Amino acid sequence: MQLPSFSKRPPHTLLYITEVKTFRIDTDRKGVMAGDVQVIEAKCESASALPSAIDSIINESPALGKTVWILYARLNTYQLTLPAVQVAGVDDEILQQALQFEYEALTGDSLSKSQLAYHFLGTADEMSSYWINIVASETFDELTKKLKKVSCKLGGLTHPGGFPGLLSGSDDASWLRVECWPNAVFALAKNPELGFSLQIFATGEDSGWQEQIDHWMLETGSVDKSEAIMNNQLEFIPTTDENYHLTLDGALIFWMAQWVQYLATEETPSVPLLNTKIRINMELVYMIGGGVAALLLCGSHALWMVYQTNEAVYQFEQLTKAEKDLKSYRDGLNKNRDKLTELKKQVDTIGGNINVIPAALKGLQQRPAELLKHLAEDSPEDLVIEEIRFEGSYIIISGVSLQPTLSNILAGEIEAPLAKVGWKVNPPTKKELNVFDNGGPWSFEMIVEDLGLEGFAE
Repeated sequence: MQLPSFSKRPPHTLLYITEVKTFRIDTDRKGVMAGDVQVIEAKCESASALPSAIDSIINESPALGKTVWILYARLNTYQLTLPAVQVAGVDDEILQQALQFEYEALTGDSLSKSQLAYHFLGTADEMSSYWINIVASETFDELTKKLKKVSCKLGGLTHPGGFPGLLSGSDDASWLRVECWPNAVFALAKNPELGFSLQIFATGEDSGWQEQIDHWMLETGSVDKSEAIMNNQLEFIPTTDENYHLTLDGALIFWMAQWVQYLATEETPSVPLLNTKIRINMELVYMIGGGVAALLLCGSHALWMVYQTNEAVYQFEQLTKAEKDLKSYRDGLNKNRDKLTELKKQVDTIGGNINVIPAALKGLQQRPAELLKHLAEDSPEDLVIEEIRFEGSYIIISGVSLQPTLSNILAGEIEAPLAKVGWKVNPPTKKELNVFDNGGPWSFEMIVEDLGLEGFAE
């Protein structure tokens, strides 16, 4: 275990953690490097092992700085885009949840138990681009607890890619940099017309990232300065003015010093830093789409009922006056009395339904959450829901299953609970895709019909 240190602790410590070992530098309050880089035999092959790596670093090196910054080479990092009109003006929590759903739609992985940090990159072609970093909540909690135990605060955990500035010299009018990392390739550029831009390309078999980089270089055009970071692997990338191999001590120290000075002195770093725990409110996300529509629908129905009540009262008064004035016309009087009775029934019905409005409003607000909840809980194991779309008063749920009966099972499971909130589930239609010998898999569509306020009014 780490022995107590009676020397003055550094204000900041930067840890660059890789699959092989860890590199550490300490700085003063202004982010200026103090002492030499320390090489620690603590490796981390996956994000889930970060707490164990921190344990080894704490045990095998002097006391860490008061604020610890971590660059982890295999941190999950992605670039996502969302329609600009849909995220304009939304608060931070809703935006994070929108990014979560976009990530889950692209990868199929769930982020319900994950920590997410994001940074807005810009808007182009009516699409807003975001850079996100992701780590499991359990891993993040354990990591922060271990640092807190030795009186350290986590300044931020992020991917080492994407340093938002030129490494070689002053920030020229235009520059670009390509960075090769184990799980991604970063492409950064800056010019006077478009400002700063960043793109992240996934690596791996059949990813085609080299062709994407070539295309990006052509789009970026000529610049005053170009750079490349090779990390611990040699990749085939276009020729640049400066190449930084981070296996070389000089380049590594220089690069780490740039990072820690930026993180320690920049008030709002232009990188997604995992340093604040944010709980994802799933129910709020489920209600985003339908909540506004439900409020508008209930408001319209409330106005309609008030109008009908006033109209019925007016008719009632007119018929009462006619009853007094036309006593001699008994036949007409009997007919008017029938109308009067019917209008009284309408008034009572409308008055009763007005009292139901608050309950109906609450039910309509909860319906989207109930729909997604039962789809998630009641979907058979070999059935995947690919799309949920709205067409008028219908909700169309489509997907794919490995057995032809699974979509019918799903329809049967959700029919009863959705009926309680004014939705009618129709039997699904299926189509053989003929990929397997048995004709499967099967695509399906299931129509959920909105019964409107009639599902709530008495």
